[in-house]
Amino acid sequence: MKLIFYILIFTLITSLVDANNNDACARISHEYKRSDKNPNFSAKYSDVKECFESFPYNKELAEKTIETLKKTLQGFYVFLSEAKEKPKQGFSFRAVDLIEELNSLLLKNYTTDYQFMTDIQNLFAELKDPHLNFNPLCYKGLFLYSQQLSLYSVINKDGMQIIKIFDDEIDNSTIDCEVTHIDGRSSMEVIKEFADTLPNSKDAGVRFNSALSGLKFTDGGNLIKTSRTSFTLRIQLPKKSSIEYSLVCKNNTSTKLTREWKIESAIYNMFNTSKDYWNKFCLINENIPLPINEFNLNGGKMISKVYNIREGKMVYQSLMAKFFILNNKKIGVVVIPNIFPSDMDLVNQMFELQRGFNILEERGIRKLVLEFSENLGGSVDLALFLIYLLFPNSIPSFNNDMVVNDLTREALILATSQSPHEYFVDITMIPPLNPSKGLARWAAETAYRITYSNSVFDIFAYKNPKTNDHFHNVKEFIGNNTYMRGGIPTKYTSKFINRYTNRLGILIKLLSGNFKKYDWKSEDIIILTNGICGSSCSLITQRMAEKYNVSTIGIGGYKDIPLSYASFPGGEVYSFDNLIFDLNNIGLLRIKSLKHLIPPPFMIRAFLSFTLKEVYDGQDNVLEFTYKPAKHRLYYDELSARDPSILWLEVAKKFMN
Repeated sequence: MKLIFYILIFTLITSLVDANNNDACARISHEYKRSDKNPNFSAKYSDVKECFESFPYNKELAEKTIETLKKTLQGFYVFLSEAKEKPKQGFSFRAVDLIEELNSLLLKNYTTDYQFMTDIQNLFAELKDPHLNFNPLCYKGLFLYSQQLSLYSVINKDGMQIIKIFDDEIDNSTIDCEVTHIDGRSSMEVIKEFADTLPNSKDAGVRFNSALSGLKFTDGGNLIKTSRTSFTLRIQLPKKSSIEYSLVCKNNTSTKLTREWKIESAIYNMFNTSKDYWNKFCLINENIPLPINEFNLNGGKMISKVYNIREGKMVYQSLMAKFFILNNKKIGVVVIPNIFPSDMDLVNQMFELQRGFNILEERGIRKLVLEFSENLGGSVDLALFLIYLLFPNSIPSFNNDMVVNDLTREALILATSQSPHEYFVDITMIPPLNPSKGLARWAAETAYRITYSNSVFDIFAYKNPKTNDHFHNVKEFIGNNTYMRGGIPTKYTSKFINRYTNRLGILIKLLSGNFKKYDWKSEDIIILTNGICGSSCSLITQRMAEKYNVSTIGIGGYKDIPLSYASFPGGEVYSFDNLIFDLNNIGLLRIKSLKHLIPPPFMIRAFLSFTLKEVYDGQDNVLEFTYKPAKHRLYYDELSARDPSILWLEVAKKFMN
């Protein structure tokens, strides 16, 4: 009897082991548990790849996904027609008929869901519009793939551009070794090839900067490596399990090293089998909340190395900005690594910014360097406020518009019919001045409150730049504007100034001249950026450069090739979830006659965002597709790549008297 019992136990254990061996997702879970849930556990590349590829292609699921993407883009993506146009000189990307190419994906003979979803992501990346993003959670973002080293580029003493190792978490002896080859090919060629797959910018030089390492200030003021993805740090499964680097180090010593990908994740303990993984992370399931990744991109859970500033001293900092004075006591540097305060903290951050500039003025600083490298944008309110602080004589606006079709027209009609802002500013909404808050804070909070709109399609939240008055009805807002974009006629709304500009205008009126003005002029200010200055960051830099003639300096990029000082200005990014919430809130989803146009919900866990509005420069060019190179250029060296204050000092010596 005992023998039979042991045979049954052995058979059960064997069957479980066989099941694990045949199920790559289960193997990952099993190995994680065997490690005693070690926080530094790294899954095998082959297991992750096999786990992803274990989910078969489902034609119905694919068709539903494409339907949602197509209807969203056809209804609301403002660059859908322009994406078909060839790039203007200075830019580098492929013209894409997005709808036609999405249709073509359904004609391919896929075997795995993973390859199908990856092809959609790669297609979206070709438009080089980071505001346009399709991210299936199942395959992107749940795992972090790290080479545990980072790269950067310098110009050597012979005037050649080369790739070097910036940092190495495993072997310090490789730091500053030249990387001559990657997987047997020229390192510059490999990095360029990878960079051109990135969606970060329409400028190849900015994409090159994005593929390499950089430094960025944390909210607490520490200078560390950037948390964005790069050639050696990714959130999408790399094509190979390892990379070989050919190095030339000190004393011209040549060597090679091969690095496997270290694969970290916060979800290792959240699934046991491929079925678990699919149900939790791939399919929509309202009963299972989305996982929150605990790791950050600064080397997983490891403490990031802190770099030092030697040529200047920080005199003030807020969440949005760090204020420095160079050691020569003449130049102030304002580093703005992000523009991401919460709405609750928006007004506080406005006055934190003002406080920083006040300190620089009190210290007698006559020249300003505005450092915007590695800034991916954020709050439009704060962006416009920053411009106004330095240039208070006019409202820093550019014109916007949206695409017009049956769906957007109905959305505009419905949202406007329910608007609380028919006359835009209702005096009854202005609270009395609270003496304890002070005039400035009262004005800021009031301007934010009375310009808040429930829907992005509420036309009363926009202003007509031709009449300097608010639009009076939907017909006036829509107008009759047809432009040839991508070879086809496309309808757009009348040009408008968005609600953020109105908000700032009201703030200024409420303050009635009580706002502090600085003595700095355009010629006293210079903008420094590596081109990774996107969205609302580009709003700041392009308006300062275009409207106020502030000089710009581009850092890095490809040698002797001009570099954009800003990227993806877009107009306004909108997520699919926010779109559906908005359309449901105004009642559009209940209109049966429009049902065939309304994008259905995803059946998969996926994030989709797109550009809803486009913005024009002063010459009526769409900014997203207009090349704006920096006036001056600088390149990193071994010292300035790790200490930006050296670059700031170089800027002061070369470009500021």
